[in-house]
Amino acid sequence: MTIRVFTRALCAAFFVLLPFSMAAGRVAAQPAPSPSASPSPAPLREIAHVFTSDRATETLAGAARTTYVVTKQEMIRHGYQTVGEAIASLPGVNLVRYGAFGASANFGIRGSSSSQVLVLVNGMPVAGAEIDDVDLEILPTSGVERIEVVEGGGSTLYGSGSIGGIVNIITAPEARRTFAAISSGSFDTHSLDVETKYVSFVRTIAHNDFALPNGTTRPNDDSELTAARFALHRRLGGIDATFAGGISAQHLGVPGPDGFISPTSRENTVDKDVLLAFTRRTANAASTLDFSATALQTAYTCDTPVDPSCFNSYLGAGAPPFAQLLSDGRVQASLRNVVSNGRSRTIYGIDLARDVARVDDGIDPLAIHAFSQSAAYVQQDWLLGSGASFYAGVRGERDGAQGGAVSPSIGGIVRLSSALTMKANAATAFRAPTAVDLYYPGFSNPALQDERTRVGDVSLLDSALLGGASLTWFDTSGTNLIVLDANYVPRNIGHASIAGLTFAVRTVPLHRVYAALNVTNLYRAQDLGTNPSTDIYAGQRLPGRGPVFASNLELGYIGKPRAALHGAGVTIHTSGQRGFVDPAQPIFDQPVAFSSIDAFARFRLAPSMLLTLRGYDLGNERYGEIGGYPMPGRSFALELSDR
Repeated sequence: MTIRVFTRALCAAFFVLLPFSMAAGRVAAQPAPSPSASPSPAPLREIAHVFTSDRATETLAGAARTTYVVTKQEMIRHGYQTVGEAIASLPGVNLVRYGAFGASANFGIRGSSSSQVLVLVNGMPVAGAEIDDVDLEILPTSGVERIEVVEGGGSTLYGSGSIGGIVNIITAPEARRTFAAISSGSFDTHSLDVETKYVSFVRTIAHNDFALPNGTTRPNDDSELTAARFALHRRLGGIDATFAGGISAQHLGVPGPDGFISPTSRENTVDKDVLLAFTRRTANAASTLDFSATALQTAYTCDTPVDPSCFNSYLGAGAPPFAQLLSDGRVQASLRNVVSNGRSRTIYGIDLARDVARVDDGIDPLAIHAFSQSAAYVQQDWLLGSGASFYAGVRGERDGAQGGAVSPSIGGIVRLSSALTMKANAATAFRAPTAVDLYYPGFSNPALQDERTRVGDVSLLDSALLGGASLTWFDTSGTNLIVLDANYVPRNIGHASIAGLTFAVRTVPLHRVYAALNVTNLYRAQDLGTNPSTDIYAGQRLPGRGPVFASNLELGYIGKPRAALHGAGVTIHTSGQRGFVDPAQPIFDQPVAFSSIDAFARFRLAPSMLLTLRGYDLGNERYGEIGGYPMPGRSFALELSDR
């Protein structure tokens, strides 16, 4: 889509929003829930409580840290197949894909990298962080009841790796409604999803045989994703017990970037997790004991003798077929207690974990690295009346030989008027280098130091402006941030500063039509160092931290309960050039600017049967979010579901 077309789209959106703004005063007394992901100032009616912000159950509006929730209803409505798709349109989130369905994706929050965002399943860290292989595109939304995204540093409660924020995938609800869907679409893509109260199963196959502008088709670009989850809840005397887990397996081709196409490179990934939790509740306290285990294994193979683009082709024509194996396994035990009364709440606990990572590049000797993590934390909340609150907390953590830190935080909520609220947070956050950062042969640096940052944000939220609006300023000031040089070797830089703004607004539905807009301006992501020998991007914008501007505009219609048209929507996503482009870096590593238009319409065929038509990239803009990794053009899908 050209800039001119996008400008026209924004103008059209303005004229759509204008009458809603004029009508907001007339309908403000009759609020209705927004179908889009909701920030903490204005919760969806179906979201009574969240967990992730303070590691304890609280109201969404009462969470001081910026919190967004993507519900099951929204996943079904928009057809989100993966966790990455589900959170990609949230303010401050930057998700960059390396191709069509099945391809990996980088992600970040508020200018962070993927390794600076902590991903949880039911509150427990997923495996893969130690091998830099946490991929939200391998985690399906099947069996997921909601996704909570907390933006800003979360090291006080969650420890290493939560500089940019936290993504908590909640898959073990107290009650799960059944859901079934089957779909088929362009480029030979098919999916089956069945979810019951206790078990869910999904299988998606995508051949990704889309044509390129030159008329050719990328070989070896297919993907298969199969996943299953289970959840069981029982009341054992005075204790609530939960047993939940899942497995996800992905098999796909890895053709690589244009100009280096590999016809034989394949990837096989298996991701597993299991959780056993016990909670005892009394009148003023809740004590929880969690045991979790997660494991991720990724294998890459290719046939060197016949594939000049194989990973180890530099060894020559006589090199054996290539095989690389990376694995990460983590076990964790957590004990948490929440004590509350009418005016205060205390949250404290300990986390004990053991992680074993295997780094085997298929050429050098096998390397297995293990470390233990131990931490204790406490946070005190004070409820000051009239909706105001204040909190202060601290965590001490030791990650074995990889380092440790003490991480304090403070923040609170102030009600400026009946509709206007201010939220503020300040904290320190940290990340220990991973096993891949330290030990991967040829692409590691054993001299790396812990990343240390100071993070803060201030938000103004107005529930009376249209259907709710928020403006947030955020800042991250870091030392020893880990970046990749031109040879993909990680290095610490002396000092970096990242800052930006997010703005979100939505309308109250008028005649069942709504609009929602969010904009992220990452106006600074600078290496502030001045020594070219240590600060490799001295005085320049850091690569891979997100575009200067990104926006998401959604226009939608919510049908009446039994109407033939159940709902419809159009989403326009724009992503500007992601700042600094280093001519020394290969072109396929440079994200590009693009815009895309997606739409859907849902029709009720029977009381429990809906037919959905979905369209993607309707402007047929042939872009690659990462240069050299093309995305499909215009595509469509038909879906039959029971809700």
